[in-house]
Amino acid sequence: GINAEYGKQWYQRRVRGVDGGIHAREWVSSATVMYIVNSLLGEVEPSLQSKFQGLMNKYQFVILPMSNPDGYEFSRTGNRFWRKTRRPSGCKYGYETSDGRCIYGKCYGVDPNRNWDIDFGRQGVSKNPCSDVYPGKSAFTEKNTQAMSSWLAKHASQIDLYLSFHSYSQLFLKPVGYDRNPPVDAAMHNAAGSAVVNAIYGTHGKVYKNIRSVELYPTSGSSQDWMYSKGVKNAYTIELRDTGRHGFQLPASQIIPTGEENVRGFLALLETL
Repeated sequence: GINAEYGKQWYQRRVRGVDGGIHAREWVSSATVMYIVNSLLGEVEPSLQSKFQGLMNKYQFVILPMSNPDGYEFSRTGNRFWRKTRRPSGCKYGYETSDGRCIYGKCYGVDPNRNWDIDFGRQGVSKNPCSDVYPGKSAFTEKNTQAMSSWLAKHASQIDLYLSFHSYSQLFLKPVGYDRNPPVDAAMHNAAGSAVVNAIYGTHGKVYKNIRSVELYPTSGSSQDWMYSKGVKNAYTIELRDTGRHGFQLPASQIIPTGEENVRGFLALLETL
């Protein structure tokens, strides 16, 4: 992770948390988070530096560009479309011998964005350990979700924003994913989403939709909803480019434009808090 701070000790500041790469194949999510880091540090986006400097002097930014490193490495070396973690998770088809050996081979990995302890294992998941949406036998079985949730829970009272980058579909997703009834903070969420998608559109003309997570598909056990349950009212997910033409294999030529539009969306979001 990356701590970006100036002056006052970070534990005296309100925190803005950002992560990417929780799903291994979503490479552009980590690249976009790094573009935001570079913007905060003044290495890109000179026209935005006065705004970012003011925010850096006031708030603490805690950023995790790569939150599923084992899965990411396997997506580079084994299977480009790998989504999950890489720990052995069970036997194919559930068939194993009396002494615990798998008859048809092992399954690997848990979906780390279904592994959080919020409405765990109910919606948008599979009991098949080979499934891309297998949530694990229980919440927080994975090293990465254990580490993330431990830090986030410890500092939840300081955190004003949690933002998780994914791809693809061009969406701003608001809480919650497991209940079709709008939460009490829905009006605030709607305003935040409008600010983000308008800023994104104003950059390169890309349309991102402002919807609740459950409107995409119902899901249990996501990091966004767990953070919202911990009292972080501004807990969101952004699904980056594109809308399906290239999908997870977004051309390299679109990495920087995706960063440019989303750093402006991020700035617009910060200005709503």
